[in-house]
Amino acid sequence: MVLVCKTGDAGDAERWKTELQRLLPALEIRDWPDIGDPTEVEFVLLFRAVPGLFDGMTGLRAVFSAGAGVDGFLCDLPPGVPVARLVDPWMQTAMAAWVVHAVLHFARNMPAYATQQIRGIWRERFEEHFEPRRVGILGCGEIGRRTGSALTGLGFRVSGWTRTPRDLGGLEPLYGETGLARLLAGSEFLVCLLPLTPGTEGLLDAGRLAQLPKGAFFINASRGRVVGQRDLLAALNSGHLGGAWLDVAEPEPLPPGDPLWRHPRVRITPHVAGVTNPITGAALVAENIRRVRAGEALAHPVDRNRGY
Repeated sequence: MVLVCKTGDAGDAERWKTELQRLLPALEIRDWPDIGDPTEVEFVLLFRAVPGLFDGMTGLRAVFSAGAGVDGFLCDLPPGVPVARLVDPWMQTAMAAWVVHAVLHFARNMPAYATQQIRGIWRERFEEHFEPRRVGILGCGEIGRRTGSALTGLGFRVSGWTRTPRDLGGLEPLYGETGLARLLAGSEFLVCLLPLTPGTEGLLDAGRLAQLPKGAFFINASRGRVVGQRDLLAALNSGHLGGAWLDVAEPEPLPPGDPLWRHPRVRITPHVAGVTNPITGAALVAENIRRVRAGEALAHPVDRNRGY
């Protein structure tokens, strides 16, 4: 068995290799670009492709994502090769915690208290909320449902939006264009967890951001290209948005001179909401390798037509 490893920023490559070889001692792991004879390669583990990566891999049996998304390589794949997403409960919990932190940061007036601290001011800020605060989650796969459950447990009223009808457990389910408009209009906090696909790129433009209630907060842990960054900045500058917390940007890293860096109502983290854990991730990849070799279906396969 030969696997080519190109994990990039999605977890420590040496830890990936150590864990995979512990679980699959017969697995030979080759680091890109030193892959030897490409016809011997059965599997590829990667986060982002480069031109020519799959050239000559005539025996390729499956590709595994080293992160939650597959937008970094899906369009480069040879036809007919199955792909598996990394659906890791450890990552789901980490991302849910990051989103909860971001929502609570704005919900409990933390930016104002930070300013008071700098100025040496000890003053309680009045909070008048007799009804549950409303959170809308765009994208309710495993991570979205886990996040929504955590926020519901803290007393928020949570709605989730999906492209087509789905059972979202305890979350209010909304779908399609009508559901999107309803979710936007009712969200004091809008959380974006959508995969990047041709259908979601630029989804949150000026028109859709304007549908949010005045003073709403935007939290993005999906991909920077899902939202128009100029439109986002304009909505912040006009005061229509009360603030934003961004874990993703376009491009990444965000250029030093970008106005989002120093915007008083913006918080930025460097794509760390759900960092890949090679220890838990390797177990999932090893199980999928076992499935392929046993002639079984992959766990969490990617639908190329949908892009996730």
